[in-house]
Amino acid sequence: MRAAMAISFRSPWVWMPPATGLALLALLLAAGANQPAFLALNHAGHALGMLFWLHLTMLGDGAVALALVLPWIRRAPRCFWGALVAAVFAALWTQVTKQFVDIPRPLAALAADQFFQAGPAYRQVSFPSGHAAAAFAVTGIWVMGGVGSLLLRALLLLLATLVSLSRIMVGVHWPADILWGMLGGWLGAWLGLELQARWRWRTAGLGGLLAGLLLSGVAAALLVSRHIRIPETMPVQRLLGCVCLVWGMREIALMLPQWWRARWWRAQWWQLRRRRAQSRRTRVRQDAKGSADG
Repeated sequence: MRAAMAISFRSPWVWMPPATGLALLALLLAAGANQPAFLALNHAGHALGMLFWLHLTMLGDGAVALALVLPWIRRAPRCFWGALVAAVFAALWTQVTKQFVDIPRPLAALAADQFFQAGPAYRQVSFPSGHAAAAFAVTGIWVMGGVGSLLLRALLLLLATLVSLSRIMVGVHWPADILWGMLGGWLGAWLGLELQARWRWRTAGLGGLLAGLLLSGVAAALLVSRHIRIPETMPVQRLLGCVCLVWGMREIALMLPQWWRARWWRAQWWQLRRRRAQSRRTRVRQDAKGSADG
């Protein structure tokens, strides 16, 4: 069963996305085309309208990505746990890199009239993109995990690419930031699936219940939080939070009998152990008493 759940590197779904990203990053840096590519993409994407890109960039927020994982707690426990591991790895990949590489953002390197910008006006610590890492971490779980049809996996890859590109379109990240973030997210997804295949974590237990409640809190926070700082996306953010919360709580409610049974069997096991220990003590006392009487 372990082999059946392991990721095969022969599948192009596993190696093609990171290989493409790594090749593009190398080409971009070798040609010194980071800034020209940013300007070209930023201007080309403006044709679709800034509201379109603002809503896509919202999907790359870490809290939104985690909330979208919650509804799969019962149906796809492998993907659920893999996504949590991938999220932690992607966050570390992003934050550790930012501690060592401080590249100014487009607003600090270019004149404001050279490109289109919307949303929070960030100026520092551009490399890498946390939104790209989050998008490809969650997408990588479903793509490498073989969940859904080929069309669905292709559409998920397209969506993750658009979410990542939205960071260029709103004027806060360079193309190199996107590619490095994408690599970190994909690596985190691979690691999450491998660890889950090795340890066989289940959601039908105390750990699954606590993780579900934690993500329920994240989904609930989306109903009131303004941490994304994009007022135009608040209605959709609240809608996503509401859908994920209701759907996730329904899945958790359906799993309660499994958790209860698991808890009941553990209680029976411990009770059996206590009875055996008590029986052994009783026999010892009886033997000791018999010896004394003799």
